Amino acid sequence: MKQILNAIEQRRISEKECLVKSQVNTSFLSDWKNGKIKSPPFDKIYRIARFLNLSLDLLADNTPPPSQLPEPEQFLLNGFRKLDQLEQQIILGKISEMLYQKKNFEEQRLDTEQVAGNLLSGLDCTDAVSSGKKD
Repeated sequence: MKQILNAIEQRRISEKECLVKSQVNTSFLSDWKNGKIKSPPFDKIYRIARFLNLSLDLLADNTPPPSQLPEPEQFLLNGFRKLDQLEQQIILGKISEMLYQKKNFEEQRLDTEQVAGNLLSGLDCTDAVSSGKKD
């Protein structure tokens, strides 16, 4: 439960918002905290974990799974998780914009290379060199 509460706090959302967006009844966390629920149903934990982007391994045994991401990607992911939803949407928009620009740049470069290749293929360089020679 501690990991869930920490994740909610890091995202700067209310417990109620988390539960509503996870499609879990809004009294679930308070009932769990107060001992009314001894063994929480897996489907509720799963939905909350999925919404918060938490590893089920982390929730099960309190040890983080080994990260297979390179350090820069792990840094970005950890930072992203600390942002609220609006900030996350801004980041996602920026990434989409950058990917779009990169795709357009690469397409323009390929078009330019193709045009240059077509122009050069029309020239027979050996003829141009040999016609310039005088015997």
